[in-house]
Amino acid sequence: MLPEQPLIAILSDFGEKDWYVASMKAVIARICPQARTIDITHQIEPGNVRSAAFVLSQCYTDFPKGTIFLCVVDPGVGTERKPIVHWDGDYSFVAPDNGILSLLNPGMCRTYEIEPLRFDSQTRGSNTFHGRDVFAPAAAMIAKGQNLESFCTRLPKFNHEGVEFPEVLRLPMGGAVLYFDQFGNGITSLRLSRISPKPKGVVLESGDHIPFGTSFSSVPKGKPVAYLGSGGFLEIAVNLGNARVALNLEAESHFQLV
Repeated sequence: MLPEQPLIAILSDFGEKDWYVASMKAVIARICPQARTIDITHQIEPGNVRSAAFVLSQCYTDFPKGTIFLCVVDPGVGTERKPIVHWDGDYSFVAPDNGILSLLNPGMCRTYEIEPLRFDSQTRGSNTFHGRDVFAPAAAMIAKGQNLESFCTRLPKFNHEGVEFPEVLRLPMGGAVLYFDQFGNGITSLRLSRISPKPKGVVLESGDHIPFGTSFSSVPKGKPVAYLGSGGFLEIAVNLGNARVALNLEAESHFQLV
């Protein structure tokens, strides 16, 4: 049974300067007025599917079951990439088939290709704004309770290409920075649960050695620290500072554990 006020969570790289997010929400409101929307973020680096996949993986299980995720980071808009709906048994994901859903937990799933020509609502059409013209209508129709097979075709497989997490079994080992949060903390590709024995610290490409701690305050103000982040990944930070700036880190900066 669908909730009286279905929830649509939106993730995009549209930013806040333009009308793009508002247009998607307007389409949702027109098709399914009772739907609620929550913004995950619209500050993904333009076209950065890897960051989008990571952000989604860190928060989607916090949402109530039945949530519909509208994910639009789509550098291949207008190409042969497929617009899809992916259902994992608990949540629905509406997105391009470009790897943005590659970090979802495996399990029971069904994937469908969206066919906009079968939409029964009036929608605009463009080659550059599928967020408004394809993905938002599809999310709204799901929220409305419309049968997926009325506007989609079942696909035989799901695209798992995207961010790869190295298998880490023993020292020495390494990883890479995947994402920077608002504070400049570098979230890396390593899940500490996969690491044994426990390392003593991190050595960056620059040669800087960073000790392990339990939180930012494990080191003095302005000093770097590595720790277990809230999402289960190793993170690199500077106490009351910006690790990205202070340590000259970039996305995919490599490090070694020692």
